[in-house]
Amino acid sequence: MNIVNIRSPYFITVDIALQVGSKIELFIWNEGTTEPVTPTYTFTKRIAQRTDYNISNFVKEYIDNSISYVGSPTANNVKNWTRFKVKRYKETSIGVYSFLNTVNYMAVNGYTLFENGYNYNAIDVVLQGTNITTYYDRLNTNYPYIELLLDTTLGTTVKAYYTAGVTTVIVDVLLAAAATGQYNFKVPMTTNNINFANGNKLDIFYNSLSIKTFTIEPIEEGKYSPVVCHFINRFGGAQFLTFFKAKTNTIDVKGTSYKLLSDSVDYNISKGQSKRFNINGSQTIKLNTGWVDENYSELITDLFLSETVLLDGKPVEVKTQNSVLKTYLKDKNINYEIEFQYAFNLINDVV
Repeated sequence: MNIVNIRSPYFITVDIALQVGSKIELFIWNEGTTEPVTPTYTFTKRIAQRTDYNISNFVKEYIDNSISYVGSPTANNVKNWTRFKVKRYKETSIGVYSFLNTVNYMAVNGYTLFENGYNYNAIDVVLQGTNITTYYDRLNTNYPYIELLLDTTLGTTVKAYYTAGVTTVIVDVLLAAAATGQYNFKVPMTTNNINFANGNKLDIFYNSLSIKTFTIEPIEEGKYSPVVCHFINRFGGAQFLTFFKAKTNTIDVKGTSYKLLSDSVDYNISKGQSKRFNINGSQTIKLNTGWVDENYSELITDLFLSETVLLDGKPVEVKTQNSVLKTYLKDKNINYEIEFQYAFNLINDVV
């Protein structure tokens, strides 16, 4: 399964003996829409050697991540990922092309790291790392979820195993209506099963093999009101980070002040000589995670680099631009304080 992290450059290469140039045809569409008959984009290069085409920015236009909580495995919004295929051609003489092959892909709004080298096709179908325990608010029934990107032509046996102690609940991930094709599924990381009140383990089985395991633990915060942060991680999937401790809200108001002319010589003293116009404001919020594990540094890194961030379902921008990635050895107890700015004005001025 060819899964492309589209925030990093992804190159289509044509390198065939005796070529005088090349052409690629790029077809892009979202699941639920008709695959285009004609290319969405066509690219050509007249170079008598290897040619490379970076198609990332063109495919990225078709992805628009969103959030909606679920109580059971459910097909995700089709714009959280996209499908595309590439047809490659060798130019044998000027204006004459010889067809080479067609390759199908799926793309997510993720990225690869510099140390990973050249952007590669991911093979993991689970769009989240597994080495980090997810802590969630015990009183919030909007449970965190993971995303699976599945190609059912490779197998249709996909199950979620929820386990706590001797209790295991098995849930089929694929719905009856989704028997064939490519799908992005949202799978809750826990359920309202009474046996999972103190946490559980989640195993994802694909074709009867366990492919990833997650640990989920609830926290009951008695003093503060937890805030749930949802963002798109490096894998292009949903990631949840709950801020359990103190929060500080601030507003910042801006406007333009002008000096006014009086109505008459006998002016009204209840009207000033100046007045502010075009007043609007924005709100920022500073949040604390509470004590977290050392490997939460990966979550903080992904949060800072994310293009899509929500707090309790409201769009925000990460205002904090740097943070020390803390360790037990140096910092003992690890807490992250991060400031966000809501990505909208307080007065509705949408036009």
